[in-house]
Amino acid sequence: MQAFDEGRKKVNNLPLAVQCLLMNGNEPQKRWPRLHYHDYIELLYPVKGDYEVNLNGTVHQMPEGSVFIINAGEQHATFAKSGDRSLFCIKFLPQVLYSSEQTVTEMEQTIPFIFEKFGVQRCFLKDELADTGIPEVFREIIKENTEQRFGYELAIRSGVLKVFSWVIRFWHEHGAGDTAEKTKGLELIARVKEYVEQNLADVTLSEVARVCGLSYSYLSRTFKRVAQMSFSDYVNFARVNASMKLLATTERNITDIALTCGFSSTSYYIYTFKKLKNISPNGFRKMMKQTKNRR
Repeated sequence: MQAFDEGRKKVNNLPLAVQCLLMNGNEPQKRWPRLHYHDYIELLYPVKGDYEVNLNGTVHQMPEGSVFIINAGEQHATFAKSGDRSLFCIKFLPQVLYSSEQTVTEMEQTIPFIFEKFGVQRCFLKDELADTGIPEVFREIIKENTEQRFGYELAIRSGVLKVFSWVIRFWHEHGAGDTAEKTKGLELIARVKEYVEQNLADVTLSEVARVCGLSYSYLSRTFKRVAQMSFSDYVNFARVNASMKLLATTERNITDIALTCGFSSTSYYIYTFKKLKNISPNGFRKMMKQTKNRR
């Protein structure tokens, strides 16, 4: 069965960082739907009915009320074992777990969640989730996604981070994900991240490779494998986040902010900002001013 790239869902030609799907049905389902993969990390929550997940060719059980994690780039498909079924799916880009102020400790916690072969528990059963508050978080996310009140996107992201926080604590308490490969990748990401943030305006992959004592090709390949994003994408992400602070706290013009943060042109800065944040720099600045005025 040939897997296909599902790609990224777009709105107004811009990729969605987070998307939610509630899939209901009672008709017999073909086994298996075609295998697919995408750039998103996926959280699956069977609201009603039992499911199976074909993950990289291995079949896993996913009973009602459980939570299942699929990493970015992994081939997968789901199959409903019962006729009356309902499956809630949250897809989010790994970048959702990053922040411009993320510490090395936070990076250490996120690496197992985005690492290519984290090799830890994927399915958390209903009994394991009892008294954790996780089922309630999923119900709240479903409610937010259904009602779509003002600010629902932020509420959904907050819910995703709550689930993620519980998962990494579970992994930590059970000693999962502590591999030499993960540790090596973590150390590299931390070093690159620190250098990028200290040299945001003029950082290059060649210079970072020299500082780290690595070849250009090895650093490029390893960074993308571990971080699930290219070095240039990460630099743009860091530059856009830095620019958001200036947009929100100063009156500096867009061109000045773009150059200060390392963008080669104003037009490329605006394009990149809209691609990552689904809003223009000026739109973001206006939104921040309106928010302050409402306080």
